[in-house]
Amino acid sequence: MSNPISTASLKKLILKSNNPKEKIELLLRTLPYTIEVEEKRPTTFYSEKVIKGLSKKLEMVKELKGAI
Repeated sequence: MSNPISTASLKKLILKSNNPKEKIELLLRTLPYTIEVEEKRPTTFYSEKVIKGLSKKLEMVKELKGAI
């Protein structure tokens, strides 16, 4: 399994993309679903860590939406 992308790297990729608004909208649709799927898994330290990382990414994307 590969390491997830960092929140800072994701932000850079979004801002460098040809259509950042489209990327933001896509992430605003998919991240909540992905968090929900992870929350339904049996609770382990790893899943809590994954949920925390996904939540940070979602907050960053929401902030970007307000700035763009």
